[in-house]
Amino acid sequence: MSRFCKQISLVSERWSLRLRSAFILLFILFLNIQSQNNITDKPLFYSLSSYYGFFQVHTDKLSPYKGVNPICLEFEVSQLLMNEQVLNALGFYSKWGVGLNYVDFGHDDLGYSVHGVAYFEPLLWVRSRWWFSGKIGMGIAFVSEKYHPETNPQNKTNSTHLAFPLAGSISSYYILNEQWRIKASFSFRHISNGGLKQPNLGINYPVAGLGVEYTANRYEIQSLDNLDPFEKKKRQELLLGYSAKSDTVSSTSKQVIQVCYNRSFRGGRINSFTLAGLVEYQQSNDAKSSIDQWSVAPLVGNEFIFGKVRFGQQLGIYLLKGVYAGNNLFQQYYLRYLLGEHLTTGFNLKAHGRVADHLSVQIGYVF
Repeated sequence: MSRFCKQISLVSERWSLRLRSAFILLFILFLNIQSQNNITDKPLFYSLSSYYGFFQVHTDKLSPYKGVNPICLEFEVSQLLMNEQVLNALGFYSKWGVGLNYVDFGHDDLGYSVHGVAYFEPLLWVRSRWWFSGKIGMGIAFVSEKYHPETNPQNKTNSTHLAFPLAGSISSYYILNEQWRIKASFSFRHISNGGLKQPNLGINYPVAGLGVEYTANRYEIQSLDNLDPFEKKKRQELLLGYSAKSDTVSSTSKQVIQVCYNRSFRGGRINSFTLAGLVEYQQSNDAKSSIDQWSVAPLVGNEFIFGKVRFGQQLGIYLLKGVYAGNNLFQQYYLRYLLGEHLTTGFNLKAHGRVADHLSVQIGYVF
């Protein structure tokens, strides 16, 4: 019991009064933006949450941080999507929004992070007083402490102040009244620089949290029994991707070029099964011949469809493996947006296990 009390005391000491006050004032400011009697089919929500978690040691190189407990304060603005067009496209109620996060990683080597995240949150179960949801998000972050061979040699999680956070979470809401609700969440979070510079082992940290959510809008949840039927479609994409990352033995940027063919088979309103083929060229100082810089691989995966937005997860196995690859299996996580009938663009994160390899920009032709 004394150890638990000591941990709580340490957590409270790590939050400065100025920081807590800033987030709370921001929350209160947004509460007063809207009229209490505003009626809309696009209600806005404002939430303030606090999280506590633990640092996941996914490689022996990060063992000095075993037992470290990150804490997070989060302010979010979201909108519930209720119009008929969105409901017919998705088949369920959902929210989308943006969040501002402050994360204290709990160790002087790791410092803190301030990041903004955009997210999508499907409501998986809706009842009169209870909502249950899943959420996926990604964004951009400033990290206060980075690797330095002399001043911070132990921190191999990140080598740049710029980083890219990813998060997946589940939440439950208990509705107190028309305006207020309590939110409990469990989230798995990752932050790294996407392979821009090495070392880049990243930080994985599961967190649990409590928060409050407020809306000044009145709205009505409608039945989903009379939705229009959806059409099962097949889609093909030819994509070109580019990234500049640091080599493992050099501080200079190395070029990464990808060509990917992707075929999707829609199985539901919001998801498709995908098959893909990847040809990739990565410059490397470790290559003994030009063939060592090339990789070829088939991939299989799932894709979530949110209107014009696609979020996919794919698993690949190398048929031809470049010298940079740590093992035979790898994953890709992409976020793409349809600019028109035949044009798409987005970002793709490639990883080997729990270690990010690189983040690339993609543009493609849809047919």
